[in-house]
Amino acid sequence: MDVNSIKNIKPGSNLPKKIIAVLVSVVVVIVSFMYLNNVNSDAKEVIEIVVVKPAEGIPAQALLTEKMLEKGKILKSDFKDKMVTYDKVGEVLNKYSAYFLRYNTPVYFDQLTETKPIRNEWLYSLSKETEVLTVPYDYDKCGGDVLMPGDYVRVRVTQEYDENTAPSSDVGQNPYFSTGVSSSKRMKTEILFDKILVKDMLNSKGHSIYEVYREVQKLGEEEKQAAMTSKDFMQSVLAKSLVFEATPEQVNKYAHCNVTTATFTFTILTREGNKNLIEQLPTVEKEVETWINSNKKE
Repeated sequence: MDVNSIKNIKPGSNLPKKIIAVLVSVVVVIVSFMYLNNVNSDAKEVIEIVVVKPAEGIPAQALLTEKMLEKGKILKSDFKDKMVTYDKVGEVLNKYSAYFLRYNTPVYFDQLTETKPIRNEWLYSLSKETEVLTVPYDYDKCGGDVLMPGDYVRVRVTQEYDENTAPSSDVGQNPYFSTGVSSSKRMKTEILFDKILVKDMLNSKGHSIYEVYREVQKLGEEEKQAAMTSKDFMQSVLAKSLVFEATPEQVNKYAHCNVTTATFTFTILTREGNKNLIEQLPTVEKEVETWINSNKKE
């Protein structure tokens, strides 16, 4: 070993590095302390926010009013972007809920919309060459709950008519009988609509069954289950009339029928290639069956 090289090492040559290391450590400690202090502060600080007030929640597409909203508190550390703070409650009033909002949960700006919900949306897309026609319907005599909006049906009408009958020769020679033409009552069945589209169905109160289903679909799962297993709901989805998308010619044919005495027969046509079906209706019916069966087992 070179003894001279050892003699040339100056004491304290690593001092700058030691100072830098100490300074870095001090900065890390200070930053960590400030961060922890802020976290602790956020954990203690609360923010006033808007929460859902009704115990049953707010259905989808409902107009928000002051009665539906109340002040809630949340820790600043739990506050999320897009939450509505209570000082901005005025900005969400008279807006519509985009979907079901559960009780006592925070309201977010992106849960709301200014677009007013449209009832019977299909009316707005109805062809200008067609009209809406309502015909009485017997739920039990045409497929029960098989028939749904979007189906095509064939409609036959049976009516009573007078058939004029010429008198026989024997009767004509009898002075005690009139020689006039006699008439007899006969029944005649003919096709009223060979193929016509069912756009909706009406219950005994004249309410749209499709809209009844839509209203229930807006509820939360528990509320929906309770509603759909009730007797009132079951009655509200029994069809008493069919709503057709008809041509003017079809409307005229129906108008010439004696509706008070005529009997209508409905038959469902094939669904192959039919893209008009509203699939959410059978889905909801399956849910109802599942809930009813589960209640029976309990």
